[in-house]
Amino acid sequence: MSTQTCTAVIRGIPNIPTVTEVNVRSVPSVTGQLLFKIPVGTRDLTVLEAQPDTGGAKLNGKVYQWFRLNFSNGQSGWVRDDLIEIVGDCVRYGYGVLANPTYAFDIVRNQVVTAPPPTPPTSGNTAPIPEDTRVLRAAFAVTAAFEGKGYTAYQNYDRGIVSYGRFQFALTGGLGTVLTRYLQRCNDEIAVQLRPYQPRVMAVDESLRHDTRFRDLLIAAAANPVMQDIQNEVAKENYWDRVMNLSLISRGLQSPLARAMLFDIGIQYGVMHSLLGLAEGDLGVPPRSRVGTNGIIEQQLIAAVAERRRRGLYAQAERENLPGLKRRADFWVNLIQANDWGFMGDANGNVNVNGKIIQVRTPAER
Repeated sequence: MSTQTCTAVIRGIPNIPTVTEVNVRSVPSVTGQLLFKIPVGTRDLTVLEAQPDTGGAKLNGKVYQWFRLNFSNGQSGWVRDDLIEIVGDCVRYGYGVLANPTYAFDIVRNQVVTAPPPTPPTSGNTAPIPEDTRVLRAAFAVTAAFEGKGYTAYQNYDRGIVSYGRFQFALTGGLGTVLTRYLQRCNDEIAVQLRPYQPRVMAVDESLRHDTRFRDLLIAAAANPVMQDIQNEVAKENYWDRVMNLSLISRGLQSPLARAMLFDIGIQYGVMHSLLGLAEGDLGVPPRSRVGTNGIIEQQLIAAVAERRRRGLYAQAERENLPGLKRRADFWVNLIQANDWGFMGDANGNVNVNGKIIQVRTPAER
């Protein structure tokens, strides 16, 4: 076996043979979200990083260490050191070069690591990005690129009357929440001038469609990092969290690609869209049934959703002469065909959205 890469073997608990699977978690702690289970005996899992238990949990005075591993389904997640053996060149993680599989818990880890980690940190931040945060940021960046011109985006020509910001919050939808939070947190000159508009926004005053001063003030406000944070937090609450609760959890969908694509669908169609139900019908499984127990796997369902969406967007693109809809549909189908279930992009961690290169492996905070 080559020692050029640090890999792990799932050893389980040898003195308890009834344990045939171990938990893979979202963060290095037993309090982290359970992502999925991996069978004992699974081999050649590439190590991505190692960290001590976030809560300082220990056994016999030794703090548990956790390993973020890359799995064959494209996902990554954390497994504790008392459940694995490691082998290969693990110097960068503090474990030296191991010629044979070695029980990770028995090794005293040198946490002064001089070699650079395989996944570089975000700018200005020396800590690796937690996986759930990475997926959210990457999904937001991709969907924002499809939606328009970022935080300053503004348009007044559709049924939403006025749509604003990174995710096109409409006057008929989330714009009132965005503006209210901005006015609660800011008292600069732009906020002072926007404040008289708040009652009209909350009343969904259609005359705001043609109010150029209102437009200019919103665009100016978008330069403020506070407004940018508000746009992201409202998108998380109104779309990301609701998509997770309504679409993913009950079905057991876990992959980063599924989360990102269904968020994109939620932004485009609304969180109550019918695409998942239609795809389940196409596959002959009960609505909202759990993958893995209903006769299909996650990848089948997500591929069926993407194909359903592509057919619909292609038809709309032809009908309304909107070729960008085809590119949005193709983007997700192409990722599925590339088997990028970890939503990690190309060799450099990039994806191409309408000619814009977006980093998804170490995405920016904003």
